[in-house]
Amino acid sequence: MLRDRERIGRRAPAFTLQWHLTNACNAHCRHCYDRAPRPTLPFDEAVAVLDDLGRFCRRHRVCGQVSLTGGDPMLYPHFWQLYEEIARRGHGISVLGLPVPEADVARLAAIQPPDYYQVSLEGLREYNDGVRGSGSYARTINFLSILHDHSIPGGVMLTLSRENLGEVVPLARELAGRVNGFNFTRLSQAGSGRNIAQPTRMDYLAFLREYMAAARTMRHMRFKDNLISIVRHHRGEPLQHGCSGFGCGAAFNFVALLPDGEVHACRKFPSPLGNLHQRTLAEIYESALAKRYRRGPRACRHCVLRPVCGGCLAVTWSAGGDFFADRDPHCFMADRKRLLAGF
Repeated sequence: MLRDRERIGRRAPAFTLQWHLTNACNAHCRHCYDRAPRPTLPFDEAVAVLDDLGRFCRRHRVCGQVSLTGGDPMLYPHFWQLYEEIARRGHGISVLGLPVPEADVARLAAIQPPDYYQVSLEGLREYNDGVRGSGSYARTINFLSILHDHSIPGGVMLTLSRENLGEVVPLARELAGRVNGFNFTRLSQAGSGRNIAQPTRMDYLAFLREYMAAARTMRHMRFKDNLISIVRHHRGEPLQHGCSGFGCGAAFNFVALLPDGEVHACRKFPSPLGNLHQRTLAEIYESALAKRYRRGPRACRHCVLRPVCGGCLAVTWSAGGDFFADRDPHCFMADRKRLLAGF
């Protein structure tokens, strides 16, 4: 059991390695965080990562979860060998990637069906294809049907920006009956995303009003964004558990592993903790720097919602803030009574 000893009081039964196998990708999404070329791990070094993860999980008595992503994870040259090795070791597996041929879905299911396969859409057809490339919308909708036919839970993630606030609920309607879960994450202005604007705080609040109202009747709409807890707290409703199940889980119940062995607290912004070529996962996890990420912003330290929130460090970084000190620029906890009146 992972225990957060930074006065937050979180306990996590599982640890997720979000493994970015490669930065290679045939899509050219306008908000991509990182297309910089990075070398990938040879298969023997990838197996050594799994050995290290196994030792970490035994040491902390947690279940291991491996989330395979990229770039396009299927472009990693040893994808299938690695998938089989992860399954053999008994870890949970998820895939965050692009649509693939049905034969590949059947192959995944035959080895070990992933806990879920997540793809991305950024809005309805016209807007999405302007961001993710022509034909992307149709391919993704068709792929969701393929996942359903093979009994693999399908999820859709949307990256929320100022441009697509009005696309989210209409897209949710289009996805009804097609997905197990639909969610959004706020844009991080890293990589290509630096040229796309975030919504203002007031626009974001208006969006939340619409999203949460729609979710009352569309049960596939999920509540991942940490700041949703402020609304539920204001209403006296049961709290959601935020981004990672524990609010901001950066360097707590997950880390991101880049193709070349570099470990980050979160993939959405530059947050390097170390490299598995130089230190073990346990050493990186127990480092002073990782503990700083787990503590989160000083401004959130005494907030009653900290165990399920902590804002989004990547959004604070995008706004030029000090993510170890400043609260999320979209946070409205302090003036919630005024802003949420009649919400």
